[in-house]
Amino acid sequence: MARKDAIEAEVAELEQVLKGQGVGMTEPLVDNFGFPRADVDLVAIRTARARIIALRNDHKAIMLQIEQALHAIHAEAQEKKRVESQRLSENTGSGLITSEQDQVNAVAPDSPAKDAGLQKGDKILNFGTIHAGNHEKLQALNTLVGQSEGKIIDVTIERDSSSSSEELLPPTRMVLQFTPRRGWGGRGLLGCHISPI
Repeated sequence: MARKDAIEAEVAELEQVLKGQGVGMTEPLVDNFGFPRADVDLVAIRTARARIIALRNDHKAIMLQIEQALHAIHAEAQEKKRVESQRLSENTGSGLITSEQDQVNAVAPDSPAKDAGLQKGDKILNFGTIHAGNHEKLQALNTLVGQSEGKIIDVTIERDSSSSSEELLPPTRMVLQFTPRRGWGGRGLLGCHISPI
């Protein structure tokens, strides 16, 4: 970038030399009879023109280098982002940003959460677009629920499958559909209590 700026500054100075002679890059330097013009400094003009042409070529080359460098920086940033996303996904086994989860502590009877099939002890992985990595201590979840009254929200949960048997089974993952609403007979729009674990 510094080289580009230096080239542009030198070209501007040389263009001022040409302007001082009353010519640009294309005006003829001979008169109507084919003789060199006596009203201008031919050496200064030819030197300035030749240098401007060389600098413009250098400018094109440096701009190409800058463009390639920017593409390389962008590609490197995209690759880092992809690798980090893949690493985090592998660490959690899901699309979550962190391995933290939120657990359901209570579900009120006849509530939207109960209607959706939520149970005490369920672990919430994603609540719509909200997950452990962006729930901002559950503030983002409260905001989403408040803005989604009467609308369906997909909620991905993980439920302990071994609670009803002596055999240790892996948790079951499922997607429930919540419809936050008022007037169900209790507090809030969902009727459940969730806390980070």
